[in-house]
Amino acid sequence: MTIQALAASCAAEPIDVVRIRLTRSTRATVVVSEFRMANRVLADWADQAAQAAPVAERQRDLQVDYEVLFYDGYRLRGCHELLRKGRCHVSLSRVVRRLFKSMAQGAAALAPNAVPGLPQSELSRYLVDG
Repeated sequence: MTIQALAASCAAEPIDVVRIRLTRSTRATVVVSEFRMANRVLADWADQAAQAAPVAERQRDLQVDYEVLFYDGYRLRGCHELLRKGRCHVSLSRVVRRLFKSMAQGAAALAPNAVPGLPQSELSRYLVDG
């Protein structure tokens, strides 16, 4: 196998997640290795926030900072609101898929904390399931 063929086969392989770090405004931090687990944590936090008595505390608990690190070193960071327009949104995988889709369409401003310079054709290689 030539070096070019080896490089081409490696370039076609999917890239999985190393870790997902979720941090609540209460400084609770959870680190998981799959989007499915991250979504479960967000669902639990949304339930806890919904049960919080004071409105100010509830609003504070509805924001979660996230950082997704992939095996190739690509990193996405952002803030996710668990409640928008009166509905719970606890799917981080959906957020990241939409972000990648927007980036592929040239809306790089939607990912200000992403590592710059990633070719748009490479975005489909990232595994975002859950």
